[in-house]
Amino acid sequence: MLDKTLYMGSLYEKFHKRIFDFLYKYSNNQEIAADLMQETFFSYFRSYGDSNLPPEKAIMVLYTIARNNSINYSKKFSTVKENASNNVDIYQSKKTSFEKKEELKDMEMRLRQCLALLPEDQRVALIMKNIKDMTLAEIAEVMELSISTVSRLVVKATARLITLAEEHGIAP
Repeated sequence: MLDKTLYMGSLYEKFHKRIFDFLYKYSNNQEIAADLMQETFFSYFRSYGDSNLPPEKAIMVLYTIARNNSINYSKKFSTVKENASNNVDIYQSKKTSFEKKEELKDMEMRLRQCLALLPEDQRVALIMKNIKDMTLAEIAEVMELSISTVSRLVVKATARLITLAEEHGIAP
């Protein structure tokens, strides 16, 4: 029993900051990220506490659990938001005007030009994440990088793209 407690404590000490940062990136809320982190470690210890996985496998499982927890949380949150906004949409036209379509096409073209200015690894990671809707794990496998490296690439690329868009006068 002492070995199990020691293993869980050392795993928590070693990885809790990384898991918290990962969850904070998706929730943008410290309290939610802390709650999801606790739920992640609780789920891990409940399911894998007896397995004594090596740290490199344990962190992969923790990231998977954290990702699933954040997805489940956002689905629950977005359903409430979606239901509240459905009443307003009934009275609004679903058609986009010609001017708005042209404006969006121009914005997309200029945004693609900004995207081309990013370093290749950042551009590829960002495209796979946001345009191809791939998970960080899938991107990591394709790019032969760790999930945390891919996560950092996506965050850096997003920040850089926002900066470039602002410099080029692109605003939604």
